[in-house]
This record gives sequence, structure tokens and C-alpha cells, in this order.
Amino acid sequence: MRKIICLCVLFFCACDVGSNGQSAQDAITGNGLLGSCQIHVKSMENRGYNETAFEAYRDGYCVGLLAGVSSASSHVCPDDGVTAGQQIRVVLKYLQDHPEELHLDDALLVDRALAKAFPCPKK
Repeated sequence: MRKIICLCVLFFCACDVGSNGQSAQDAITGNGLLGSCQIHVKSMENRGYNETAFEAYRDGYCVGLLAGVSSASSHVCPDDGVTAGQQIRVVLKYLQDHPEELHLDDALLVDRALAKAFPCPKK
């Protein structure tokens, strides 16, 4: 068990600064999410693009965070036909249109973007 914990700590320390200079602090803000979701869209649009291991991690982070917020938020109610790709593009556009908010928590920004695009009916 100690070996697993040590490996996890080493992994997260190694990811503190990625190949693109992204710090761990930026990783949980809109700044980090913007880059992560851009990687995902690039990969979706160009199926021949080979992500590096770090890019694949960031791609998965974008997809996972959006799926989690979309499923858990009481503010977000996408229609049945809305795809994960659509939601990612909505969030990416929101981040690009609101650079003054990029220092904020990434999950908060995802909730704002998705709630604006896919609001729940008023009760």
C-alpha cells in the first residue's frame, strides 16, 4: 500500500509542471481547462492526431469533468440528444468568450457554461 501511495505522490509531483508549462495551480482553473478542452476538440476533429500521454490525460480530464458536472449539477438539464462533444464545445466557447473568469475554479465555470446553454426548467 505504501508503494502505491508513493507512486501516486510522485506522479502528481511530476505532473506539477507539464510539457507545456502548465502548473498544478492552473490545472484546476479555467486556464487549465481551456487548454485541456482545446486538446480534446483537436483530437476529435483530427482522428489521425496522436496525443502525447500528457495530452491524453488532459483530454480525459476535460471529458470527465464535464460529464461529472453535467450529471451532478441541479442547474444543468441537457436534452436527451445533446452529446458530450456538444457540451465540450459549449464550455470551450464560454471559456473563450469570458477570459476575465479563467482564474476561477474549473468546475464552477463548467456549471455556469452548461447552465446557460442547457438550463433546467423553472419550478
